[in-house]
This record gives sequence, C-alpha cells and structure tokens, in this order.
Amino acid sequence: MSLLFTLTCFGVVNGLLIGAYRLLKPKRKVPDLYLGGLLLVLSIRIGKSVLYVFTENVDLLILQIGLSACLFIGPFYYLFVKSVRLKQKRTERKDRIFLLSLLVAIVSIGFIFPYRQFPAIWNDYIVFGIYAVWSVCMLLGIAQYIKMLRQSGFSIKGMSREQHYLTVITIAILSITITYQIALFGVFTYIWGAIIFSLVLYYIIGSILLSSGNFTVQMKNRELKDEDQLLERLLHHMQTTRPYMRSDLKLEDLAMALSINRQTLSQLLNKHYTHGFTQFLREYRINEAKKLIELRPELSMEGVGSESGFRSNSAFYEAFKKIENCTPAEYRREFKKASLA
Repeated sequence: MSLLFTLTCFGVVNGLLIGAYRLLKPKRKVPDLYLGGLLLVLSIRIGKSVLYVFTENVDLLILQIGLSACLFIGPFYYLFVKSVRLKQKRTERKDRIFLLSLLVAIVSIGFIFPYRQFPAIWNDYIVFGIYAVWSVCMLLGIAQYIKMLRQSGFSIKGMSREQHYLTVITIAILSITITYQIALFGVFTYIWGAIIFSLVLYYIIGSILLSSGNFTVQMKNRELKDEDQLLERLLHHMQTTRPYMRSDLKLEDLAMALSINRQTLSQLLNKHYTHGFTQFLREYRINEAKKLIELRPELSMEGVGSESGFRSNSAFYEAFKKIENCTPAEYRREFKKASLA
C-alpha cells in the first residue's frame, strides 16, 4: 500500500507541476492552456481520491474541491482536442465564456450548498450533474479526436508526434472517466483512476525525455552502426505511407514513425542529403508534384502544390525551381510537347 500511495502521490505532484508549467510557460500555445488546465483539474480530483482512500477523516471541503474539479475534466479535454485539430492560434470567445460559466456555476453552488452542511444534496444531485457534464464533453472531445484521426488515415504511422501523445491522453482520460463513472455506483474504487493517471504521466514524461536526446547518446551510436538498414527502412516508409503528403510533417514525426530518436534521423539525413531533412522532404514532394502534373492535367498549379504537401504556392514554386531548374508551368509545357512528339 505504501508503494501505491507513493506512486499516486508522485503522479499528482507531477501533474500539478506540469499543468502549471503549461499554463505559465513563455510562448505558450492554445493547446498548452487547455492541456495545462486538464492536468491541473485531474491532479486535484485524483489528489482528493488519494486522500480519501489512504487517510481517515478527510475534511469535507477537500471533497468538495475535488468534486468541483471534475466539472472541468470533460470541457478541458474537449477544448484541448479541438484546439489541436483546428490548430488554433488564440482561444475563442465562446470557449472562454463556456469555462467561465462553469466556474461561476460551481462556485455559486459551493457557496449556497457547501458540502460540509449539505452532503446529501451533493451526493444525490450535484455529483450526478457534474458527471453528466463531464461525460457529454468527453463524447464531444472524442468526436473531435476521430475527425483528427481521419487526417492520418487512422494509421499510427501516419500520426504526428502531437497526435501520438493525444492518442495516449485520450485513452487515459477515457479510462479514468469510465473508472470514476463506475466507481460512483460503488463497483470500482477511485484509486484505479489515480493509478492510470500516474502511469500515463510517467510514460509521457519518459517519452519526452527520451526524444529530447539527453539520454540517447549510446542509443544513437548503436543505431548509426546499422546505417544502411536504417536508410532502407526510411526509404521504404516514405514510399509506402507517403508521410511527405502532410504539409505539417516534422522531423520528430518521422523519427517516431521509425521508432528512433530525432538526433539519429537528423544525423542520417545530414550525411546523405546536403540540406538534411528539408531537402529530403522537398525532393519527395517535387517528385509527387511531377507525377500530378503528368497524370492530372486538370489540376491548377496551386492544386498540384497543395496535393503534393506544400504549405504555400511560393514554397512550391521555389522548391520546384531549385530542384528542376524550371518552373512548374514550364515543366508542364515541356511535358506536353514531349507527349505530342
């Protein structure tokens, strides 16, 4: 029991620290805000469960705070997934009003019906209302998540690094939600939610540390010994899954798909391609663009650039000119002439 208590306590503390960091770090993005909020309310709720299970005579105010935090788990998850899927640059006014309304509602209820004086009202009515909001928002969040999965073709290899972590978070939050919903009726103990949260948090922290390169020097040297095999795996992955079609593909995403660290892949590409990852990606996209020009004459040049993975027309034209020594339009004209000859 002491090991279980230590495991869950560390999970709660780490969740609070990481959540606070996400909210307060410089240059934070919209998903950082919602993920930070999600980690904070989860840590508060799970901290309450740990105290409830492992200590006696817990102050009812602590129980009230823990239950109040549950109201925000579903909403923060939904807003987090939506912000990742839509790549939001700023929070939306309706989302801020939604969160503020929930805060005003739960604080008002807490003042009017404090748990210390009205435990029956909380246990018979308020808790079920909180769990209903939690469940509905979870379903909305999962709907957003499924929409995002379509972008990767429901393939793990086609996922970006952010989508990979979001998948882990979704499974964890869904498991915690089901655990707490069932525990409400006395079937499970709440401590299972704390265990799931702690294990997933440790997994994410470990993945981030490993991908940072601070603990992978020996692994990197070992992988480079199998350079030819690694290069073959890379080229096979590019040909079969065509990740270069994603305009937001990053070096980290490609490394994760190959189950290697970022530094190893970067070193491999820098050795075989003059400008490393950038040139490597451009060549695949330009080859795709040439196929589209030859096989789909109805496409405009803007359409060719977009469908071959380029973010903008200017990036497409610049890369094409640099690699083929002609513009896309000139390439199309020359191809037509050759076809008629």
